[in-house]
Formats: sequence, C-alpha cells, structure tokens
Amino acid sequence: MGAGARNYLYATLITSGLLGAVDLLWLPYSTVSFSPLNWHDIRAVALCICLAGLVSWLVTRRLRDDRSRAGQFVRRASDFLGSLVLVAAAFVPLLICTTILMHVASATGRPLADPVLAAIDARMGFDWLWFLSVTNNKLVAPVLIVAYHALGPQVPFVLLLNIATNRNDRSLQFIAMLAVSSVLAGAIMALVPAEGAYAYFKPTAEQFNHFTAQAGMWHHETLMALRSGEPFDLIMTRSNGLVTFPSYHTALGIIVVYALRDYRWLMWPIAVLNALMIIATLPEGGHHLIDVLAGAMVGVASIFAVRMIGAYERGKADSVARSAVGSEAGR
Repeated sequence: MGAGARNYLYATLITSGLLGAVDLLWLPYSTVSFSPLNWHDIRAVALCICLAGLVSWLVTRRLRDDRSRAGQFVRRASDFLGSLVLVAAAFVPLLICTTILMHVASATGRPLADPVLAAIDARMGFDWLWFLSVTNNKLVAPVLIVAYHALGPQVPFVLLLNIATNRNDRSLQFIAMLAVSSVLAGAIMALVPAEGAYAYFKPTAEQFNHFTAQAGMWHHETLMALRSGEPFDLIMTRSNGLVTFPSYHTALGIIVVYALRDYRWLMWPIAVLNALMIIATLPEGGHHLIDVLAGAMVGVASIFAVRMIGAYERGKADSVARSAVGSEAGR
C-alpha cells in the first residue's frame, strides 16, 4: 500500500474516530439509545474481518515463494481477500458512526425547514408539484424509479471493482470521499432539519401513482419518531436513510462517477444513469430542488477535499525526488 493510499486510510480512520467521539458525547443527551442487539452483529462482522485477514496473511506467507500456476492463483485470491479486509476495516466503522450521527442529529425539536426550502425553490422558479405532474406518467416514472434505486448497489460495486483490479488506493480514496461527505451532510442536516417535499406538499395518491407507493416517505415514520421526544432504540439493521437536506443521493451519485474515472468505458454509462438518478431525487426521492443543489455541492466539496490529500502526498514525493536529483548533481 503506497503512501497515498495510507493517507486516505488515515483520513477515513480519523474521521470515523471524530464521528465516534461526537456520537459518544451526544448520545447521553439524546432520546436515541444504541440497542444492545447491535453488538451481536458488530461482533460477528468484526470476527469475520479478523478471520479473513488472518487467512489472507497465512496463505500469502505460505505461498510467498510458490511460482506454480496453482500457487499464483491462490495467492491472487488471497490478495483479493486481504484487500477486501482492508476496505471493510475502513468502511464498517465509518458506516456505524455515520448511522448513529444521522439518528441523533434527527432527534431534535427544532422547526422543520421545509417552508424555507420550498420558498427558495419558488424564488428559483421551480414548482415541485408541477414537476411531479410532468414526470408522473407510465413512460418516464419507471425509468426514474430504476435510476433512483440503482444507486445503492453502486457503492459495493465500485469497491469490488477496484479491489479486483488491484487498486487499493482508489478504494480507500472512495471511502475517504464517503467519510468527508458524511461529515458535511451530517452537519448540514443537524442545522437544517427537514421532512421532504412529499410531507410538505402532501400530493394525492393520483398525483404520483406511477411512482412507488412510499415515494419520498419511507424515512418519514422514523423521522417523526425521532422528533417526538420519545425514547428511540436504534437498531442498525433496521435503520433508514434520514438525510433530506442536503440530498445525499445526489452527493453519492457524483462521487461514484468520479470514482470510476479510471474506467471510462464504465464511467459514461454510470454518469448517464446517475444523471437520471439526480432527476429522480425530486419525484421519487421527495427532495426539494435546493436539496439537490446542496447535495451536489457536498459531493464536489468532498472530491476536492480528498484530492487535496492526494495532491499533498504527490507534492511531498516530488520534493523528495527533486532533492535526490539535486544531491546527485552536486556530487
């Protein structure tokens, strides 16, 4: 693992540590409690990661000098497993800390910002109900539904693709971008709580009958439970996405396309798919337009922040190289 990949890993681990510290400080003052049921799943995942890491290390050590075709095949499989362990060790703690943060940030009695968000849309000349009526037909809506729900599998796909092509640096860079975007989205949603366009505009069932029955509202029951002031038992496996402002779908869609830049044959089809997904965040995801614009800013800011980490490392490497050349020339 090169210096750049290590920096991305350190950035992710530091971010997860800071998020974990915030969670620990915030939870005692929140109505949210971390269910003991989570520890069974966390222990199981941690055990799997540790066992897989041990197997990879033992196989790699055992076959270190084996040049046979079978030995090389097993060695490559072991390297794949080792990379998978590295990625999981970076991603899983981030996922846990981010999920807790999203729930404690949502457990607030602060006034919902939807009237302000809708007013901003209106000032930009955007009418959400009109857009819903335009897209709610049997030809457009199914395409947008598929595009919207195709985003979730893209995260593991990007990670597995980079692992398979031996690009741990790209895998860790991608996770670092997820870490930065999670911090930005979590901070913004804590300051600007919102419930979404469906809850605010309350369209009739006929107005979105070509979209899914729970379009833009699958998070609403959980959000209202968190805002009720009643105790809330957080079970990780049952948690739903809670970020309304900004649109995290938009941020993630942009980050995924950037993460595939080394695979141009794949990047462009995914870019088209995610462009449709961003459009779908309005009628299927139930976002205000300003949510989408804010999500795009989060995605772009996360990319630039992580690029700065890589640029810093490249600058150090160039400086060392110039010093070495200068020393050689002075002899």
